Amino acid sequence: MDNWKLGQKFLESLRTPLGITASSSAGGFHAIFGRDSLWSVIFMLEAAQLRPADQQYRTWVHEVATTILRGMAYLQGKVENDYNEEQPGKIIHEYWGDHPSEHLLRAAWPMADGRYYGTVDATFLYLVCIRQFHELFHDQALLDELWPSIQAALGWALHYSDLDNDGLVEYKRRNPQQLGLSNQVWKDSGDSVLLPGDLPVETPIAWVEIQGYALAAYSSMITFYQGRGELTPDITAQLTERMNALYSGLQRFWMEDEGCFTIALDKNKEMVKAVSSNTGHLLWSKAIGGEQARKVAARLTHPDMLTDWGLRTLSQNAYYYNPLMYHRGTIWPFDNAIAAIGLRQYGYHAQAQRIATAVMRAVDTFTLPVELYCVIPARWIRDPHIDREWLLADYPQSCSVQAWTAAAMLYFTALLGE
Repeated sequence: MDNWKLGQKFLESLRTPLGITASSSAGGFHAIFGRDSLWSVIFMLEAAQLRPADQQYRTWVHEVATTILRGMAYLQGKVENDYNEEQPGKIIHEYWGDHPSEHLLRAAWPMADGRYYGTVDATFLYLVCIRQFHELFHDQALLDELWPSIQAALGWALHYSDLDNDGLVEYKRRNPQQLGLSNQVWKDSGDSVLLPGDLPVETPIAWVEIQGYALAAYSSMITFYQGRGELTPDITAQLTERMNALYSGLQRFWMEDEGCFTIALDKNKEMVKAVSSNTGHLLWSKAIGGEQARKVAARLTHPDMLTDWGLRTLSQNAYYYNPLMYHRGTIWPFDNAIAAIGLRQYGYHAQAQRIATAVMRAVDTFTLPVELYCVIPARWIRDPHIDREWLLADYPQSCSVQAWTAAAMLYFTALLGE
């Protein structure tokens, strides 16, 4: 079976009445995760655009995406609840239903009715995802159905996402016992961003990619309001003001010496200086101009970032790089797909295909859409001697079937013309 059919087969195996689970039951995330679900839809939509004649695939994507988007609206936050981080209009981080895992129960994971909302990015991704879906399928009936949910998501973004009113998006954990995720972005492990000396970064933190997501979300809302004939001067002014502040604020992340944006700003809006894959997400959201995009594209292909099996999450030269840690140097196929989409949007087709080829080489080796993997120095293997610089290796705790990896497979396969 080819990778195109395999990607769809794996995604089908994860489907539920409310969408798709992030991993198979053998993995640690057999639940609905908002961020994972939305990126999976985005990759499926991107693949559909690259295969316009494949009507069977388009029909399947429409069906799967509709279920996921309706599920996100159903699970959307309704009230303020600091315990599980719920807020009106906020898109879910994870939903376990009536049967949370024993691991989560033992960890006193802060859920209410099986729901946890500790994510700062999913609400923005929801708005962008719906726009991409509508541009491909022109499903006005679904857009009308989701319109109250869309407006609620915008309400969350406008009222809750800028904690200090400086124009940037930040987050801070609200659970009174400090339960749940300390980092509420896709790199959500506790050590995914550190200061020198492995010291934690105090919140609120502004991550670079989230600024791009917000820009894309506000731009999507302008498109929605225009399409519905509801774009008023007040709405235009409010969204334009937000977008201008984000464009301006993004420059606070720029590292001229590295030719790319840093990973995050701390609570004092000082740089946490590190080259990471996060900067590639700004290409996906079209958040930067041509010259900075050119530099970012070049920086992503330096050997400290790009390996024979894909982009590292963190530069090999970063002070807290560790190729064995979850978000500190490992490689995630979905993360690479975001960068590849962005590179292609700016006209860097060769670089996008280079990333696609590298990741699919790894996925084909594993024969499964694994969550992540490691690229380690060959010198770490003492016996036998291996005459090469780097080796592809398992990440032992990786889920073997991950939804957004399967969806990335579809995008990469379409991109490479298989």
